[in-house]
Amino acid sequence: MSSSLFLTLLLILISASQGCAAVPEKEPDLIQKSCAIIVGYEECVAILRSDPRSIKATKVKQLAYIILDLCIENATETLGEIPKLQEKYSKHDQIEEALRWCVMAYESAIKDYFRKAVDQLGTKSYREAQYSAHIGGALGTSCEQEFYFQAPVISPLWPRNHNLAVLGLVAEGIVSLLRLNESQL
Repeated sequence: MSSSLFLTLLLILISASQGCAAVPEKEPDLIQKSCAIIVGYEECVAILRSDPRSIKATKVKQLAYIILDLCIENATETLGEIPKLQEKYSKHDQIEEALRWCVMAYESAIKDYFRKAVDQLGTKSYREAQYSAHIGGALGTSCEQEFYFQAPVISPLWPRNHNLAVLGLVAEGIVSLLRLNESQL
């Protein structure tokens, strides 16, 4: 075999072997690792990545504070929208009644559950923080159900109620990871 043919074949083999070399997969980041363990992986990742602080987080506890902040922010914004809806539906007694109930639910979600969960994280009361996050999110579902009880119509708060419920589930899941880590120490 001539040396030029041998050299050409050698270059082809080297080139082909480099093309087949396995490209190492990127190591999952904290968000992916955390969300992989809880319900709703896609939603969890999308929600946490929507907040720039979470990209810089190095500990699950930081993610827990961030998701609880997002819960409080969502509930606070929704609470601010309800007076506009009350004005819009002022001639619909049943819808207005459901909206009044939702004001109480959202106020409670913020004050009695999400803010309390933040405080509970600070004292490492992870079980209580998990429960508080769960109940805070469930109040979004409760608000939604109130529309069906009061006035069987599509709730004007449906997207916001759904978002709060999902945020609460993600918060509950992230906080549960702190409990899991604590029990493995």
